[in-house]
Amino acid sequence: MDFSFEVSKKDKKSLARAGVIHTSHGDILTPAFSPVATKASVKTLTPDDLRAAKTQVVLGNTYHLYLKPGTETLKKFGGFGPFMRWHGPTISDSGGYQVSFLRSKSEDGRLVKITDKGAIFSSYLDGSRHLITPEKSMEIQKILAADIIMAFDQPLGSDYSPLKKKEAFERTMKWEERSFSAWKKLKSNQALYGIVQGDIDRSLRRKSLKFVLSLGFPGIAMGGESIGVSPKITAETLDAVADILPLDKPLHALGLGGGPEGIFTAVQRGVDTFDNTSITRMARTGLLFIYPEDGGSISNKFRIDIEKSKFKNARAPISNKCSCYTCKNFSAAYLHHLFLTRELLGLRLASIHNVFFVNDLMERIRNSILEGDFRAFKKYWLNRG
Repeated sequence: MDFSFEVSKKDKKSLARAGVIHTSHGDILTPAFSPVATKASVKTLTPDDLRAAKTQVVLGNTYHLYLKPGTETLKKFGGFGPFMRWHGPTISDSGGYQVSFLRSKSEDGRLVKITDKGAIFSSYLDGSRHLITPEKSMEIQKILAADIIMAFDQPLGSDYSPLKKKEAFERTMKWEERSFSAWKKLKSNQALYGIVQGDIDRSLRRKSLKFVLSLGFPGIAMGGESIGVSPKITAETLDAVADILPLDKPLHALGLGGGPEGIFTAVQRGVDTFDNTSITRMARTGLLFIYPEDGGSISNKFRIDIEKSKFKNARAPISNKCSCYTCKNFSAAYLHHLFLTRELLGLRLASIHNVFFVNDLMERIRNSILEGDFRAFKKYWLNRG
């Protein structure tokens, strides 16, 4: 396995840490953000755009890539990274979240059927039926050739009944054990992360993490809907396992939300990497991030709506603090015009800005940890200790 993790420096008053994840496609300086290339594409952005926006790693979606373009095509290209001409580190999920929560558009009306064997689902493309098992997920992810892959799991829905929650939780542990065994047999150079589930149940989260650690996964991922619902719930979820998190394994937050507030909450509690689809989704709706110097705060969630009329004649960029391609070259008025006239260029320029903003924030957070002033930096941004 061409993978390792080292901690460069730890914050003295929290679990925040700066580290390095070594992969066969390069190093990831942590803490770090991974844009999501759901179908081997971060919507509206080229690989050059991603690199210019300080992106270190991207995440592909096993469920979607398995259905289209399919494993045969991806095998010929050597994985989804080469397919999309991204040559840096990559992550793939397991498909567990998608088969558990996505609704099918099959003509026969059949949705997902989950048993201990695996998940049977209808393709949203043509209605064809498919079975993904833990073993199948590992095989698919080997073809995706990501540096970091995830164990197959069944996330706990917040609306699950106690019985369904119990079944999903126990099934996830069985699936993770099977994922781990299949991964070892495949002898890939990929690092497999075990996923910690349990929703907002503290005892389940702790039991899940202890189980993951007992198997010896190279990394850990925090999954489920409670990661990213809100900074408060994210904090409670991570606090439940804070005292038993290992120092020698990287921690990834799947689908972390909340903008800067959620990011600080997670990093303070030991998260090394995270992915998020809402950062680029917000950009495509005109919600753009700004720095504290631009008037960003918790009250406005560090965001502006570029479609608001006050930007019609704004000659300044979105942010005077930002050095992304968009802010260096275009006025807020131009972005405002592009969105109101539904010009596609607006989606790209907005996405460049939001991705750069989050990557830049992660770099600043990392530097604050290395310099020993993470707490002061967090307080400056969030105005609380």
